[in-house]
Amino acid sequence: MKKLFSIVISAAIIAASLFSINAFAADQPKTDALLDKLDSATEFSVTLKAGETKLFGVLPADVTNTFAVKGNNICYEYASGAIKARLVTADEDIYGFFPTLPFFYVKTANPLKGADVWEMVKKAANLTQGVLQYVKSYNETLDGTEYYVEEYNDREFVTSKFYYIGDDLKVLKVEDASTNSIQYTYFENISFTVDDSVFAVPSAAIDATPILKGLFLALIAA
Repeated sequence: MKKLFSIVISAAIIAASLFSINAFAADQPKTDALLDKLDSATEFSVTLKAGETKLFGVLPADVTNTFAVKGNNICYEYASGAIKARLVTADEDIYGFFPTLPFFYVKTANPLKGADVWEMVKKAANLTQGVLQYVKSYNETLDGTEYYVEEYNDREFVTSKFYYIGDDLKVLKVEDASTNSIQYTYFENISFTVDDSVFAVPSAAIDATPILKGLFLALIAA
C-alpha cells in the first residue's frame, strides 16, 4: 500500500503542477498563468478521465481518477460507475475505504509524514515551467470538438499541446519525437477549491486492515 500511495502522490504532484480552472491573464498564455497560480494556492483537485471499463464484465462504466491536495492533506479516488475507492492521509496514517460503504477501512503508515506537500507541488510546478517553452496558439478540431490550443516544447524532442474550451483545460497531448510516441490526458473537472469532507475518514468505520487490505489494493491495481 505504501508503494501504491507513493505512485498516487507522484501523480497528484504532476497533475497539480500542470492544471488550473481560474481566470487567466490576458497578456500571457493560459498555461503559463495556471502554473503561476500554484505559487499562491493551498488547495487543488483534478479529475482525469481514464476511459471505459466493464463492471462485472458486463456493465459499461466510465473510469475516473481524482487527485486532491489541501494543505498537507492528500486524497486519491478511483471511480468506476457506482464503485469508488478512496485513499486519504490522516494524522500519521493513510486510510483506504469505499465512500459508498463507509463501514470499514484499511490503513498503513504515511510515508510523507511531516513533509511539506505544497512545497513539493510548487517545486514541481516551477520545474515544469522552467522546461516548457511557449511556441504558438491556434484553434484545432479534435474528435469533432473545436479547441483553443497552446503549443509548447521542451527545446528538444517533446511537444506539449494544451487544449482549452474557454478557460477550461480539457486535453493535454504530448508528442515525443525521440520515441515516436503520443500520449493524451483528458480532464473532467479541475478546481482550486476542495471541501474538507474529501479528506475525512468515516467516523464509525471499523479497522479491517487484516481482512480487506488485499482486496482493496487489488481493486485499485485493476
